[in-house]
Amino acid sequence: MRRAAACLALVLTFAFAARAAADAPTERIKTIIVVRHAEAEPGPPGGDPQLGAAGRARALELARALADAPLRAVYSTHYARNRQTAEPLARRAGDRLRIIDDVTAILSALAAEPWGGTVLVVGHSNTVPKLLAGLVGRPIPESEPVRFDAMWIVALSRDGGASALCLHYGEAAP
Repeated sequence: MRRAAACLALVLTFAFAARAAADAPTERIKTIIVVRHAEAEPGPPGGDPQLGAAGRARALELARALADAPLRAVYSTHYARNRQTAEPLARRAGDRLRIIDDVTAILSALAAEPWGGTVLVVGHSNTVPKLLAGLVGRPIPESEPVRFDAMWIVALSRDGGASALCLHYGEAAP
């Protein structure tokens, strides 16, 4: 049932984006998809754990859910859990990962992305809120935790408008 709801939400999102594109030329819109890395194996604090079984399944689900998205770029940090979350989708899109660890540098790179494009950013529980605030100009509500199954679709317009929609994909995160 949750997957059906996620699929319906994605269809509605892309339908909304298609309507917005019909109302304004696509070169006036930039779409940024932001997710947290998938579930990692337990490890020592400060380590660089690999994805666990649930994380590998979530990474494949992300690639499946966004298979038809016209991605121009996929951004990740250097950490294994982020790269492993992004790699299935980057491979499917025929793209290489762009590795950037600093939030300010990622926001600069996103600002330089061409209008009319769609990109994915794989962040962390502590960087996703900063990325979203930098993109839409306001923090995400504290009642909206940065869970493994959350996917934010951010639409930016040339006139400075920004909107964000939070969807969920894959199995519900605890």
